[in-house]
Amino acid sequence: MSAAAFLQQLAAEHQAWLALLELLEQEESALVRGDGDQLAAINEPKLLRLQEITGFVQARNGLLAAAGFPPDHGGMADWIARHGKDEGEKLWQTLCDCEARARKLHERIGILLNMRMSATRQALNVLLAAANGQGSGYGQDGMAVTPSGGRALTSA
Repeated sequence: MSAAAFLQQLAAEHQAWLALLELLEQEESALVRGDGDQLAAINEPKLLRLQEITGFVQARNGLLAAAGFPPDHGGMADWIARHGKDEGEKLWQTLCDCEARARKLHERIGILLNMRMSATRQALNVLLAAANGQGSGYGQDGMAVTPSGGRALTSA
């Protein structure tokens, strides 16, 4: 593959990363708002973008290996030094920056998901305790109370 074609492939990979970043930002925003419908709608396009990026990475690594370079960051740096100094360096740095942004967004999304799951677990525990007549365990004065008979959660 020519250097120009390889750089075009890097540019296409960059576009896929940008599309993934947009989806991750939407996912983060939906988690902050608690918009489960939008989260569900984002899952499939996000998976498709991840698969697309995986294909680009595998192709890039294959091209590097075929050209005699190791299929890693060092190999990419060597290829750039030999074939695509200016444009290649910019594109590669942009791809690396996109990957770093995606990792940070993914970490924040993970934190938000854990917070949502924890809150949901706590709410379920409260509901289960109320349904089993265990109450909160503390009265309005802060003193422990012994559970008495339960009541239906739908009662007023």
